[in-house]
Amino acid sequence: MQFLLRWPALALGAALAVTATTLLGPLPAGAARAAAETVVEVTAFGADPTGRSDSAAAVAKAVRHAGTIEGPVRIVFPHGTYQIYPEQAEVRELYVSNTVGADQSYKDKRIGILLEDMDDVTVDGDGSHLQFHGLMTTFAAIRSQRVSVRDFSFDYTAPKVVDATVSESGLADGHAYRVLKIPAGSGFSVGDRQVTWLGETSPATGRPYWSGVNGMQYTQIHDPTAKRTWRGSNPLFDDVASMTDLGAQKLRIDYSTGTAPSDRGLVYQMRQTTRDTPSALLWESKDITVQDLKARYLHGFGFVGQLSENVTIKGNEFRTDPASGRTTAGFADFVQMSGVKGQVNITDNLFDGAHDDAINIHGTYLEVTGRPAPNALTLEYRHNETAGFPQFHPGDTVEIVDKRTMLPVPGTTAGVVSVDGPSGQDHDKSLTSMTVTFDRTVPDSVSPRNFVVENTTYTPSVEISGNTFRSIPTRGVLVTTRRPVVIEDNVFDGMSMASIFISSDAYQWYESGPVTDVLIRRNTFQRPAAPVIFVEPTNQAVDPAHPVHRNIRIEDNTFRTGDVRLLDAKSVGGITFKSNEVSRLDRNTSFAAEAKNRCPAPGTTTSVRTVTTTAPYSTSLFSYRGSSGAVISGNDFDNGLNLRADLDATDPAQVTGDEVVNGADHVLPLLPTTSYTSSNATIAAVDATGRVTAGSTGTAVITPVTHSQLGDTTGVPIKLTVGADPASPVCTKPLGLNTDAWSVVRDLPDHRAVLPDDTLQLTPGGRGFLWAGANSAHNLVLTGTGSGNGTATVRMSGRTQRGYMEAGLLLYRGDDDYLALQRKHNAGSPTLTLSSEQGGRAQEPDRAPDPGQDDLWLRLQRTGDSVTASYSLDGTGYTRLGEPVDVSWLQDARFGVLAEVESVSDSDTPFRFNDFTVDGTPVSFTSEW
Repeated sequence: MQFLLRWPALALGAALAVTATTLLGPLPAGAARAAAETVVEVTAFGADPTGRSDSAAAVAKAVRHAGTIEGPVRIVFPHGTYQIYPEQAEVRELYVSNTVGADQSYKDKRIGILLEDMDDVTVDGDGSHLQFHGLMTTFAAIRSQRVSVRDFSFDYTAPKVVDATVSESGLADGHAYRVLKIPAGSGFSVGDRQVTWLGETSPATGRPYWSGVNGMQYTQIHDPTAKRTWRGSNPLFDDVASMTDLGAQKLRIDYSTGTAPSDRGLVYQMRQTTRDTPSALLWESKDITVQDLKARYLHGFGFVGQLSENVTIKGNEFRTDPASGRTTAGFADFVQMSGVKGQVNITDNLFDGAHDDAINIHGTYLEVTGRPAPNALTLEYRHNETAGFPQFHPGDTVEIVDKRTMLPVPGTTAGVVSVDGPSGQDHDKSLTSMTVTFDRTVPDSVSPRNFVVENTTYTPSVEISGNTFRSIPTRGVLVTTRRPVVIEDNVFDGMSMASIFISSDAYQWYESGPVTDVLIRRNTFQRPAAPVIFVEPTNQAVDPAHPVHRNIRIEDNTFRTGDVRLLDAKSVGGITFKSNEVSRLDRNTSFAAEAKNRCPAPGTTTSVRTVTTTAPYSTSLFSYRGSSGAVISGNDFDNGLNLRADLDATDPAQVTGDEVVNGADHVLPLLPTTSYTSSNATIAAVDATGRVTAGSTGTAVITPVTHSQLGDTTGVPIKLTVGADPASPVCTKPLGLNTDAWSVVRDLPDHRAVLPDDTLQLTPGGRGFLWAGANSAHNLVLTGTGSGNGTATVRMSGRTQRGYMEAGLLLYRGDDDYLALQRKHNAGSPTLTLSSEQGGRAQEPDRAPDPGQDDLWLRLQRTGDSVTASYSLDGTGYTRLGEPVDVSWLQDARFGVLAEVESVSDSDTPFRFNDFTVDGTPVSFTSEW
């Protein structure tokens, strides 16, 4: 959306529009306000609520005027739309945690609404929309108290993130192509097989505020259908043959490759990595409330609280405007509290579409680099994104921590007497180092580069409640503070990393410190990544008698998970997992009813049965490293979960409760019991064994039921139509593999099928070989009939086509012990080959040229400890391939078939197998169910 920009002239008499009124709305946390406040309307200073001209200078003037008023003041944006450009906004030199560190290129921040040295002030948006331009901070509170920012939406015209949706893809003239749909506001130009992304053009300079090329420096992928976002590689600009601007914000990319892209509908979110400015900054301020905002895009970084006190972030919506066509709502984190004291409350917010963590609450470890005096240390910011601002004040309390153990040095809790270092306001000191003098002597053991120091005064109590987290590529909540933490009543949906992460890091991000009281309760973890809750301090020496973290309780939560670990806890003393409910995401589709006859005649009987459609989960639910006092009790676990705890440097006696087994699998069965219900017993009555009695004509649904610790669970039902014509479509059963007689090793369901006339079709999956150390072939279809003794015969139709494709008849005990009679392509020299492995040693005892016809009958005849291999061109007369082979080493083997090749191709034609017999007895591929 483009605006005709006008720089408004500000009337000197605008202050006359300031009036007094009664206080409206909630007060900021901890505020003690008078009954009346002064109202300053930004429109009285020239701000344009129609959105036709730039209001930045008028807003700045209105806020400066508000700062001169004694007593409470409310700065109001009368309902409307306001354009805010950076050129006439306030500018301050600022250094902000986790952004650009000491880089002087970005020291000056342009700020739309600057509350500086103000007390008792409310910014009231009155439901207005603020449209920001360029690269700037929306609002900041610096050295201010009792501040409320509320009730407006804001967005950026041209975010420094390009959300490119693959709207079309396919092949044209044998070559791949994609069409990318680009949101309005994201400009671009095409030339020389590359695209240049262009930010909005500055009305002052006539140049774009930013630009980037192709995938820029970072990409994450968003799937709008699955509602998931993850970090990944960017294939959009590989093997480019040409690019075309199609107009209407569409970009076509043609490729030199011939494989059609498979990513239609996905969104590639691309950006540079410089966090040049925070979206909002709370710096050395107290009693701040940010409430009822609609934050459509956070440029540079998130809402940052830095060396402040008492911060409330409540009822805000961090997500894009659905009409914008964009999916990125944050350039990095959404909320970062770095060195905040008092109380941090983050409640009832929606966090959707960040490029990093949704919430991160931490202090900062500074590394010891020198000892200029017995009671002084030289300290240094170690992460390149954090520098330039003070970390300590006289009177603050600090703790000195051993990096190797992440434990405090005994007797080193000290008070700060003086600090010689960066203040964020001067230019004659280093931005990365400081000398801190304490009120006592520092122990001699504290040596440079081996210890870090944390300001323990600036550690908050935390409440995170009632929030929803979704489309987050990393973690939902990171928190490290020694004061009480409550994380409750939140919904974490589809996190791509841990939903909750507790660290204490003195090696990478230098985010401090230990936790001593954490309560995680009544949350819902939906579709989480592993581990769901992750405790991972960076201590190199792990001693369960001296843990980094203590007293973590995980209670009354709901976990709806795939095959992932729930809890991974390192160096914790006292961690409880209690009264939680854990269910599989597929709990209602993991088993299904099958019927022998879907259309029984009235008065007849048939049978239904229940089969599993998937496997139990194999991942252990718990892992403890160097921990103690771990209690798992009173939880309800779904069927098919592995109630195992993996232990490392942890005494098994310190992990107790429930059915969890330490160090060994304990998988709950998927189908511990089976029963059935009928939707209409008059039409079809079913008993507990699955026997169905057909009554009157009509339709009834038979539902399988099993029991778990969560109660009864229903599976996939089947519909019976009593009295229907057996030839009608409703009576036709899909053909499926006879799992009573056959099983599949490394199943690839979309590459196998059962066809009419009892035919098994296998299409090579391109997963590799069954040869020597490869052992990667999929879809080995095996039967236990005959226990590998007797004579197995099968008719195989199909010839090998490329590479080292193989297909044939097996006598198989395992990947390293088998005998196979196969067609092999041998890189263009097809043969009929007898191959084997004994203990992983592969050989080919005999081979012959491929007969050259599609149909071939294969036979393996076992007599005692020898096997004779033979083949036939017509199914009657057989030709022996080589001499009998000694297989005394091949006991408890099973007959079977396979078809595989080393690489994927869409052009491979399938092999078909039928007339499988063992000792002349047919073994049907087709299930009767």
